[in-house]
Amino acid sequence: MSLSRRDFARLLGLGALGAAVAPSIRPAGAQPPMGPMRFLAIRTPHGVDRDWWIPRESDGSDPRGTDVPLSDLSFDYDMAILRPLMDWRHKITVLDGLDTQCVKVGTRSGLYTNHGHNEQGTMLTGAQAPSNREGNFDGHPSLDFVLHARLGAPALLTACVEPTGTWKCMSYDDAGRFRTPQADPRALFRTAFPEGFVPPDPMEPAVDYSSGERRIFGYDQRALEALQGRLGEVEADKLQRHLAAMGALTPAAGSGTGGGFVGACETSGTDVPEVSQNVGDHTGVGRVTRAQAEVIARAFACGRARCATLQILNDYPNYYTDIPEVRSSGAPELFGAAYRFHEDLVHSYWGASGPELDTIRRGYLAGLRWATGNFALVLEVLDSIVDPLDPNGGTVLDNTIVFWHNEFGHDGHDNQHTRHPAILAGGGGRTLKLGRYLRLRDIAGTERVPHNKLLVSIAHAMGQTDIDFFGDRDLRDRPEFRGPLEPLMV
Repeated sequence: MSLSRRDFARLLGLGALGAAVAPSIRPAGAQPPMGPMRFLAIRTPHGVDRDWWIPRESDGSDPRGTDVPLSDLSFDYDMAILRPLMDWRHKITVLDGLDTQCVKVGTRSGLYTNHGHNEQGTMLTGAQAPSNREGNFDGHPSLDFVLHARLGAPALLTACVEPTGTWKCMSYDDAGRFRTPQADPRALFRTAFPEGFVPPDPMEPAVDYSSGERRIFGYDQRALEALQGRLGEVEADKLQRHLAAMGALTPAAGSGTGGGFVGACETSGTDVPEVSQNVGDHTGVGRVTRAQAEVIARAFACGRARCATLQILNDYPNYYTDIPEVRSSGAPELFGAAYRFHEDLVHSYWGASGPELDTIRRGYLAGLRWATGNFALVLEVLDSIVDPLDPNGGTVLDNTIVFWHNEFGHDGHDNQHTRHPAILAGGGGRTLKLGRYLRLRDIAGTERVPHNKLLVSIAHAMGQTDIDFFGDRDLRDRPEFRGPLEPLMV
């Protein structure tokens, strides 16, 4: 019996949290991944201290440039939040200085103009947040919802680890209403795979459509080039970028890439996960996270989904409190045996000083580092499955844009709209820079870089280059919110 890479990794016990995970590294000269692009957004709670989140130079200082290869930097310093990502540096990009500036504008009544717990939906909608935390985002859908509607896969997957409150959701429909995530991997699986689903026969000969695709592309290209000559400079430039992106996605003559499957969908409707939503304690978070990630990865590999969201806890479950490294930080002695990670360490962090801050920092950063380990676990799962739709042998991770963010950014409670932690991982290398540290602005300055531009960049990387703005309708005509995030684009 042959084993898939996923099954082989499981037999070896790879990827235990707290241990280094080994991402695949493509051999020199290998063809770049060319499967259909997918999108996965991941969220973890409790904010971040930017100064302990970024990579550093060998002498411990901030990166000396604004665009630096992560291979030249390190997460391996004392109390570094992103240390579990050391082996993934070639497949991630760190965005330093991104801001959820849209929440501060306040163009209409009924809005909340700080960024705290109420604004979690802002991250994927790009919209101003309602003052009523149980309210909706007023006709503003999230990016996963919009991309799903355009790409047309059977299922839009919305998952979480532990059930979550309505105002802590990630995904929003076209009316701006929250979409309740599935906490049970078995229920998430059934969303993607009906009971009677049978994977295609991998021995059935594939059809090579590349010749016809090239003819269609050539006809369209000639028509668009003729149109380009009649456009003004700005519109002509947009069209040129669209042509370039389409050209990168079109097989070259004689490439043999059309229909050249290197793997197969291995999932049927009977392969329901055994893991339930019962986390139990902090040791079960990784188990449920892995199960949810496997369902998403298998759905991506089988073409059952192209977009998904995964919320790995929020601030309510108290699992962070029981992490051994958090308990050994001195937090129980400082706050008492009944302390809670969020209400005590997180809320107290920005106002503390001296020895008290040292104790809180050790515990707070240990909790965030544990969250990084859970994110790395998702990358490992995606990277363990060969993409059946990639003729060049890439993994599902190679063909997935993973956007990891926190519920809020750097600073005290309800003032967390600046320096929002954001990491892109996996695919997107055809249009997005990977393996980089990108400082987007003067971190100590007053300039702001709206995260709406990142949402546009992701849309472009997914092939939706006609999207030049994503977010609140009242901000559409403001140039600072429009267009892609240029330092990120290839």
